[in-house]
Amino acid sequence: MEGHRISEVGMYSRKFRPSSVPHFFAEVGGVGKFFRSGLHIEFIDDVPVYKSYIVRNPESPDARNLREALEYLLRERSATVADWYELTRVNFWRDDLLYAYLQGLYDYFYGDRKEPPESPDDVPPPGYGV
Repeated sequence: MEGHRISEVGMYSRKFRPSSVPHFFAEVGGVGKFFRSGLHIEFIDDVPVYKSYIVRNPESPDARNLREALEYLLRERSATVADWYELTRVNFWRDDLLYAYLQGLYDYFYGDRKEPPESPDDVPPPGYGV
């Protein structure tokens, strides 16, 4: 997979480095692959499928590594909406909307949230760019 690594320079903001996210490039349970594919624009609404795996396999490297990566992202808030778009092709329009989604995702996978968070709208929220 070495040839498929995401570059650390050029396409991300100064604050965000994929290598700083725990387990981003791990061969087993690598969260980078999950973010790039599972949360990609074409698959973001399949989150309940991923939760069923996490629930059935809570001690797996996938479950543990995703938890640690989400906790890191929520704590550090290093990814911008532009960084997330580069990674997933999903536009959250504003950082607060991105982090609300990530918190909802964390609560859905590891907390008591019953429904997955809603994926963002294709159109900007009111007041965007004003």
